[in-house]
Amino acid sequence: MLAAALASFLFFIFIALSYEWRYYALAVDVVILVFLIWFSLEIKRSTPFWLKITTVVLPVAFFIGYGLFTAIIPYKVIIGLCLSLFLGIFIYVIFLVENVFLFAVERKTVPLYRAAYTVGSVLMLLTAFFLFDSLFSFNLSCWWNLVMAFFITLFLFIYHFFSVMIELPEDEWQLKNIGPYVIIPSLGIAQMALVISFWPIGIFKGSIYLTALIYIIAGLLQADLRGRLFERTWLTFLWIGIAVILGIILMTEWR
Repeated sequence: MLAAALASFLFFIFIALSYEWRYYALAVDVVILVFLIWFSLEIKRSTPFWLKITTVVLPVAFFIGYGLFTAIIPYKVIIGLCLSLFLGIFIYVIFLVENVFLFAVERKTVPLYRAAYTVGSVLMLLTAFFLFDSLFSFNLSCWWNLVMAFFITLFLFIYHFFSVMIELPEDEWQLKNIGPYVIIPSLGIAQMALVISFWPIGIFKGSIYLTALIYIIAGLLQADLRGRLFERTWLTFLWIGIAVILGIILMTEWR
């Protein structure tokens, strides 16, 4: 609770600064946030390196995405307080999710794991939307969109991979190569970001479509990791994918 409150306070300072200083403040806040996460979750030096990284991926990504998404909002005290309050609530929920995951790493049988995984997945998708919307708002070149989208999805899929693997027995970890579950999907999303850079669908719709693709791919990867990629499962996600593609085509304002 205290760490979430401090994160909310850091965000309030960030949003209160002038526009030219907000991005510098965001970088400083992210560094402080990392140490707050490690301190609040009692991450020690002896903690495995991969666990140190995966515990900070979602809260840091959400903080950055939410910060960039709200950075263009004109500052008023009441608006700043509301935005900071929402940020604090979301960060607190993420801390609860990460805390359940840490217990699951040690015990493998945590009753709240499934609920934590579901909440974490929803927050991951919300984070992806914030980050993609911010990325397209910068009006960068198509190649920068490709590169940045790759790194955004790379870290999100790393988080997703380990959030699924936590529940599996340790002997299955050696059987799962992280590359096909992280790098290949990230390349696919990055290529779609490149396409959307030329497609006249707007920033908001483009971000929604990329987020929907992450939902589809993450669902398929989760089912495969758990050995439950049945015909019914991939057909369900296939129809969702077709619906997304049709939405991209039909909702495009051709001129």
